[in-house]
Amino acid sequence: MKSLYIFLSLVLILCGCQNKKVDSLYKYKTDFVGDNSKVSHIVTNQDYPKNFQVDTIEILSSKSPYGLKVFVKDTTNINREDLFINAIESFALIGNLDRIYYLASGRDLEAEKNKDPKDKIFIFYRKEIEEILKEKNTSLEEISKDRESFENFVNNWNK
Repeated sequence: MKSLYIFLSLVLILCGCQNKKVDSLYKYKTDFVGDNSKVSHIVTNQDYPKNFQVDTIEILSSKSPYGLKVFVKDTTNINREDLFINAIESFALIGNLDRIYYLASGRDLEAEKNKDPKDKIFIFYRKEIEEILKEKNTSLEEISKDRESFENFVNNWNK
């Protein structure tokens, strides 16, 4: 009987943590990547792969296509697939975000002189994400339509 109480307590704690994550993200949902305060909160409140540390962000909102650069301390042990859920969450919560880059701090997208193979650049496009979600019978619009839909996505993706 005691083990049942412990199990139920753990389930409640885990559910509470998941709801806090959803709340800490969804309350910052915005239509515009230029809303730097909300975008910054979305990026910093996401759960990332182990050893992944966001350093700074750069918002690309002066002209379309709108984007976001997320500079990280180290990309050595990170793969593109590790960041897929983060990209979906970002696109779902930032209405006009067209592309998101994850790259090592100090890396310049335009200057390809520093071609250090450990400095990976991961790029996700809204159109690409929409096509993948369509295959799973959902969309960014469906995921982001309300808090409950977003929570359902976060709790059930890849299950």
